[in-house]
Amino acid sequence: MNFRAILSLCTVSAALLACSCNTSSSGGTPGTKESFTITAPTLATTLKQGERQIIKLTLNRGSDFKQAVTIAAVEPKGLKVTIDHPRVAASEPAEFSIAVEAEKTAPLGDQVIKVTGTPESGTAASVDVKVKVNEGPKT
Repeated sequence: MNFRAILSLCTVSAALLACSCNTSSSGGTPGTKESFTITAPTLATTLKQGERQIIKLTLNRGSDFKQAVTIAAVEPKGLKVTIDHPRVAASEPAEFSIAVEAEKTAPLGDQVIKVTGTPESGTAASVDVKVKVNEGPKT
């Protein structure tokens, strides 16, 4: 491979990585340093019926955002979602997790969990967490 081909490949890879973020719109006071976003995995998390997976998310705080954020999730049919830190204080680390458990009879295929962060004041921010449910073991 010549140098130009390698450089082109690197440029395309960097562009794809830069575009592959799954980030919410701004919450808090959008357009200012008193805002925040939530970042979730770009690709769907795959689990089987009857299985449980942990998904990590990040609360990205603007430099002047000093509020606690309450985290909530909307559970699609057949999925149980548990949030490890339902309230993330301003002094706490930015990472939090959700545990997703697919019931043994959960519908197969792609599903979306809407995760919303609501600050003490200002606008809430939501991000879609993608999950794919595959067939579990036959019982």
